[in-house]
Order: sequence, then structure tokens, then C-alpha cells
Amino acid sequence: MAAPAPARPAPSDALLVKHHVLFALRNARYLPTPYQPEDSSRMTLAYFCLAALALLPSAPVSTHDPQLAAIDVMLKPQQRQGFLDWVYDQQLPQGGFRGSDSLAAALADSARAPNDLDPPHLIQTYTALVILGLLDDDYARLRRQDLAHFIGACQNPDGSFSHFPGCAEPGDPRSTYSAFAVASMLDDWTTVNVDSALDFLNSCRRYEGGFSQRPGLEANAGPTYCAIASFSLAGRLASLDRPEQLLRWLVSRQVRPPPRPPRSETSYESDEEADERGREEEEEEDEEDGRRVEDSAGFQGRANKPTDACYSFWNTAALTLLLPAIDPTLTLSSIVDPALDRTWLLDCQHPKFGGIAREPGALPDVMHTYLSLAALSLGDSAGGGATLGLRELDAAWNVPREVARRMRDRLRRSESASREGDGAQI
Repeated sequence: MAAPAPARPAPSDALLVKHHVLFALRNARYLPTPYQPEDSSRMTLAYFCLAALALLPSAPVSTHDPQLAAIDVMLKPQQRQGFLDWVYDQQLPQGGFRGSDSLAAALADSARAPNDLDPPHLIQTYTALVILGLLDDDYARLRRQDLAHFIGACQNPDGSFSHFPGCAEPGDPRSTYSAFAVASMLDDWTTVNVDSALDFLNSCRRYEGGFSQRPGLEANAGPTYCAIASFSLAGRLASLDRPEQLLRWLVSRQVRPPPRPPRSETSYESDEEADERGREEEEEEDEEDGRRVEDSAGFQGRANKPTDACYSFWNTAALTLLLPAIDPTLTLSSIVDPALDRTWLLDCQHPKFGGIAREPGALPDVMHTYLSLAALSLGDSAGGGATLGLRELDAAWNVPREVARRMRDRLRRSESASREGDGAQI
């Protein structure tokens, strides 16, 4: 009698915390080859890794206090200090932060100043300030006045913000949100024309309710989050026009995922491993995939598009910020289904190497990993209990709430110290 085939593991219904901690830590320490074309955005890649460690609990990978986050126990003091020193090395005389120093090193012997070709960048500046907060920095080395001046220099006549002064690309909600986030962190809006910036964001509003990357383009969940978060950070959510239409557009983004494609080179297993399992097990897997599609519902970025793990964050974070301004009695779980989204996101986990992919069966990356964890945190909070053990998220700054509170305290202290120092010099 032939031995029975080994049982196939059931679909994951739990967060693979240890896998994700190790995945984030590996990517924070070393820049994998696929990310090398994005080296100019290394600051943002580091943010995704460190922010993931700040959301994840430490319990599965450490015997320390289970109340600690993974970032509190997984980074050695010298590693933490190395990250802090590297971040401050990226603050340029213009006040903002660049994404990395690799181009500057390559141009060290050039006749042209490296900063002209590798300027500070608004998005990298936002993520730099957050990284400093994640690493519990006191912001004593932050050049606040230069930074505030840099933000103002990025604003365009139409109210939008470019990535850096003189940038050839037009401004968009992403860079506008980054400027608003930095201004709110500094608690210094003196260099920002808030009304003009919000007028630009309103010009990106589309007839269907959401916001687009530029006026006249199709509404997308990413720019919509950036716009709503900008209004929230400026304390202007009450001024949003047609909020119910915006709410309806966001809610309608939760949809069933499409059927999975046939196995390909992006599958978790090789073809040889799949062949060994046999045809009977393949049929069982097809049946299971069908059940998972029916029992899950992720979010799409635009109408008639497939679900994508990152849009679970852009949509649920936008809703988290918007709902209190529309009706304080509304909750995230009363208008969408975080449980169905949780099923979808957990199915996007890589069961061997950790990390979360844009869809089941794809390779994970640091952006989808962090944004999925952030969405799971928001959905967990909406469900009334921390069933996954993730830290609660501040949806406006996109950091754990405890980190946001610490950042506000540290930045205010550094501002007071800076003013006292200026007074002593006078």
C-alpha cells in the first residue's frame, strides 16, 4: 500500500511575525540587487524596513519585554547609531535630505558640485524625519530653519510642491503631502502657502470623487490618501467639498481579487517541487484558491483594476482620517470589511522568506510589506482588538502612534533648545 501523500499546509490565517521581522531586518542591513536602480530613494526604502520593525511585535524573535516592538530589540546600539549618522549625512546645506550619498561619492572628483546633480528631495526628507523618530533620536542635529526654508522653496506658483526647487517634474499630491507632513512635524507653517496648496489639491479632484496625480487624470487611491492627509494635517478636513461622494468612492474600492493565474516563475515553489506534489494535490490547491477568493476582498487603486496589497493602506488610511470629519459615529468596520481585507493580505505573505507581496504568489518587496502591515494595523484597530499584535498606526504621519507622540515631544524640545541657543548668541 502506497504511503499517503504529505498533507499540504492550510492557507495562512495568522501573521508570520518572525518571518517579516527577519525580512525587514535583512533588507535594512543590505540593499538587495533588485533595489539598486532605486538607490537614489534609499532613504524611503530604509523607512519601509524600519517602520515595519516598529509595527511588528518582538515576542516571536526575542525573550525581552513582549511589550517592546521588534525595532527596540533587533537593532544593536551601533547599528542604530550607524543609521542615525547616515541619515544626518544626507541633510544638505539647502536644508532638505537626499535619498542616498552614492551619487555624491561617484561625483566627488567632478568639476560640478555633487549637490547640483543629487539635490535634497521632499519625499526623502519626510521619510528621513520619520526614520529619526523611529530610532528615538532627539533631533538635536536637525537644522530646522534651513529645512523650513527648503519646504517653502519647493512650492510652485500653482500651489503644488515639486520634489526639489527647479525640478522639471510638475508638483503632485505626493510631494505636497510630504511638505505638509514635514511642516506639521516641525510645527512651522511659516514658509508654506496652505490655501494655495489646498487649491491645487482641489484641482486634482475628479468627478467620481477621488483625487488624481495631476488635474485631469484618473482618480487614484494613492493621491487620494495624500490629499486627505494633507487636509487633515492642515486642520482643514471640514472644508473638503462633497465629502460623501469621496467616501462613496473610497468604499467602492474594496473588491474581490481576481482568480489566480496559473503557476509561473514567481510561484513559491519550483516546477520540480510542484511536479512532486502530483496532479491530485494541484487540484486541491485550485479548489482552495477558489475558496480564498470568495472569502477575501482587498482594495484596488482605480476602478476596474485588480486588487493590490498596497492599496489596502492608501484606502483604509484615507477612510480612517476622513470618517471623523463626516460622521463621528461611523467606523472603518461599519463601511468596509477589514476582516476580508485581512484574509487577502495574509494570503499575500511569503511563507518561506517573509515579506508581503502585491498579490498572492508574487515576490515580496519592502514597500508592499510595510504598507500591508500598516493596513493590517488600521484594520486591527477598527475591529476593536489587537488580534495580530501590531502597534497602532497614526494614519496621518504613517508611523506607529507611540512613535508619533515621541516625535512631537522631541521636536518641540529641540525647537525650544534651538531658540534658547539663538537667544544666547544674541
